[in-house]
Amino acid sequence: MSSAVRFALLGPLRAWRHGAEIDLGPPQQRLLLALLLVNGGKPVSLDSLVDLLWEDEPPSSAVNVVHRYVGTLRRLFEPDLPTRATGSWLIREAGSYRLAVTAESSDVVEYRQNTARARRLAEAGAQREAVSAYLAGLKLWQGRVAHGVVAPARAKAIFLDLDHEGCQVVCEAADVALECGRAADLVPFLRMAVSLDEYNEAMQARLMRVLAATGNQAAALRTYETIRDKLADDLGVDPGPELTGAFREVLTSPAPDETPLIAPVVRPAQLPPDLPAFAGRSAELRQLESWLPDQPRGLVTIAIDGMPGAGKTTLAVHWAHRVADRFPDGQLYINMRGFDPDHAQLTAAEALRGLLDALGINTSRIPATVDAQSALYRSVLSNRRVLVLIDNAREVADIRPLLPASAGCLVIVTSRNRLAGLVAAEGAQAMTLHALSAEEARETLIRRLGREKVEHEAEAVEEIIALCGRLPLALAIVAARAAAYPHFPLSAIIAKLKQAKGTLQGFRDDDGELDVHTAFSWSYRILSTEAARLFRLLSVHIGAETSVGAAASIGGLPVGRAQALLDELTRIRFLTEHEPGRYLAHDLIRTYAVEQRMELDSAQDTHEALGRLLDYYVHNTYQAYLRLPPHQVFPPPPPPRPGVPIVDIPDQAAALNWFAAERHVIGLLVKTAAEHGFLPYTWYLAITIQHYYQRRGLAHEWESAASTALAAAILADDTYVLARMHRSMAGAQWLLKRPERALEHLKRTEELLAELDDTSGFPYVYSNYGTVLADMGRAEEAAEYHRKALDLYEQTGDRKGQAISLQVLATHAGQLGHNEDALDLADRAMEIYRAIGDRHGEGNSWEALGRIHIALGDHQRAVHSLKQAVEIYREVHALAEAANVLILLGDTMNTSTATREAISAWQTALAIFEELRLPESDEVRARIKAHHDSS
Repeated sequence: MSSAVRFALLGPLRAWRHGAEIDLGPPQQRLLLALLLVNGGKPVSLDSLVDLLWEDEPPSSAVNVVHRYVGTLRRLFEPDLPTRATGSWLIREAGSYRLAVTAESSDVVEYRQNTARARRLAEAGAQREAVSAYLAGLKLWQGRVAHGVVAPARAKAIFLDLDHEGCQVVCEAADVALECGRAADLVPFLRMAVSLDEYNEAMQARLMRVLAATGNQAAALRTYETIRDKLADDLGVDPGPELTGAFREVLTSPAPDETPLIAPVVRPAQLPPDLPAFAGRSAELRQLESWLPDQPRGLVTIAIDGMPGAGKTTLAVHWAHRVADRFPDGQLYINMRGFDPDHAQLTAAEALRGLLDALGINTSRIPATVDAQSALYRSVLSNRRVLVLIDNAREVADIRPLLPASAGCLVIVTSRNRLAGLVAAEGAQAMTLHALSAEEARETLIRRLGREKVEHEAEAVEEIIALCGRLPLALAIVAARAAAYPHFPLSAIIAKLKQAKGTLQGFRDDDGELDVHTAFSWSYRILSTEAARLFRLLSVHIGAETSVGAAASIGGLPVGRAQALLDELTRIRFLTEHEPGRYLAHDLIRTYAVEQRMELDSAQDTHEALGRLLDYYVHNTYQAYLRLPPHQVFPPPPPPRPGVPIVDIPDQAAALNWFAAERHVIGLLVKTAAEHGFLPYTWYLAITIQHYYQRRGLAHEWESAASTALAAAILADDTYVLARMHRSMAGAQWLLKRPERALEHLKRTEELLAELDDTSGFPYVYSNYGTVLADMGRAEEAAEYHRKALDLYEQTGDRKGQAISLQVLATHAGQLGHNEDALDLADRAMEIYRAIGDRHGEGNSWEALGRIHIALGDHQRAVHSLKQAVEIYREVHALAEAANVLILLGDTMNTSTATREAISAWQTALAIFEELRLPESDEVRARIKAHHDSS
């Protein structure tokens, strides 16, 4: 039997023949196929099929309809099958039908074989190997069984049984993974499983345990809170014993011993997706395999170079996926942008910060110099087996700091340059990629177009291969064109390729006969006029990805129209939708777009497109900024240009999601705005993201954005903005633990406000002085500045400012032992916060009251006040503040009789600090350890 047909049932019902997807026909015919597939190669009686297809009311022609469906399916799987022949797939046996599938042709059979193998390995004590086998099976699941197939109740129950079987296997795999330290591998599969069966407490409990085992206790606790609330709201029940047991385990389990400075709290898995249609390169894959020893003896570094379009990244990613399971501590990926036509390559410092961030290192603990960052990076990876893929590198000097020192690590570097220095000085193995062989190029087209079409038009295929110079990228684009127009003969494609000539003269094959631009320009010319224009203008966007809203702004289009054009660009593979609504373009395709834009669009068109993009980010970021909310509100930006959509950001949670998704793009746009003369945009973006940087502890990013915006304000000679940017820089320096520099910027802010005769800005500056001086231990000076701020807030009627100053002065009075004054000040602050509806400020006041009651020795009221503060901080997503209060709450309860509650508070605080990657986690661990040591 041929293995050319492949069936998928673990998700949507699908089938392919020679790589081309088959249209499986009407709904009832699809249901018949699904019923045969779910039985995994076993016969199903004709009576059972009739019963499952029609349940209690089969028509008189039911048997004949089943026979007709079977005949149609046979011809779909084997089009050349003679009339009345039974073929090799759908076999009739004694009143039954059987679909002759194996693990090679059916995801159901392959899944069950992997699961059975996993169970045997687990029983034999080979847990790590068992997890790999479980994963091989679970990776086949793409959603609910037979998703989209219309089925009566009895047939649907059969599919549901297989869904339940999959859930049970996920639980089995999680238990084995927890035993052998591979919990992180199961997180995505458990998340998918609980999304399909959200009330399954066994799976929710496993998800909590694996999250906690990977150091993400906060996420584990959130999982419990979510399912607990859902069970109560939807079903009116409490969590059962298994779920509550998992909750207690998470709360009482000892914290990890390693500290965030020297050990990752996450297992990175950053490899880009493998190419499903990857073909050829068998010799190169064998060579790569030969360079990777069975047992780790030292760092292995491999440099892959070659011309643009040769498939360097594709090969590197494909092989990395093949060997990823040999590196149990994770995979890192960084794109150095070494040949980006518009922007400077990534520096070693920028790359190291990204890698350390991916490894879970606290942002505030990352050193300033490249040497120190590299040393920290090597320390984190010591005694770990990690795969590192460094893509699009240019200079050896920028690669060396990114090389780990640990034996057992693998580094793969791709570059258009031959990195001889890496070979000579670092002992790297070098590989140069040339064009594919003719056979491999043919296999590439077969994978993309199907064997039937390629064999039927063999002469045209050979000419296409020659015209494309056997380059993978060119072949992929041509195949996309053929797939988009399957009714066109391949000779039509040949005519297009010969007619179109491009201008990317640098992109040629080894003999210089092929201009790769031919394939690009041909694909470009089949675009609609609107899609071609959008494609060109998208190249102004320096972000790593493009959202639908950003694309609509660049083109000055309605969002719906932009989405349709992005879909058109995605169909011909000019763009890849790597996440829902977010698009990426290959760097060569983007180079082509830049050249087309420079040739066809005026400088004014480009300027306006960039302006609309900046308007999109400024206005939506400003909206998110108002939701956090700020105390001293920066004036709104001027109205946006026509054609800029405004995203709905209704509340604080939506604002935080916006900043989390767009943080890196906003940081890059601050620099781009400055480079292209859009000076006001630099400070609007820097100021509006400042609060998010502060909340997340992203001090380095805050400093970078504020520094660029400060330089732009100096260039614009705008005194008001200069004052605001110096104050912003003061905040960044304070977060970086540089109080003297913070004071210098505050002093300059004060001078500029005096020049402006702007008394409205002084109370904010005085409050900042007080905060910095308090951290420096200069408590009396700090209190004096807060009193000055309070006087000014009262004069201007700034109620929130008054409450802030009162609350800070209350804490100061409590520290000095003036407890009655402290209580009065805190009550006044609370009254104002409640009057203006500021829940976050109310939480601040409860925290102040808690500290005052501690000073008074009233532990009962202190605990009550601190619990109120924690509840409000969680409500307003001020997690770092909640964690700080939880530490104090634990300390307070530990002095009374509630020792278990104290430990729970510390552990919850630790989970939050670990999730936010803040250095305070060391302090909490010390408390928990001290308690265990003394008990």
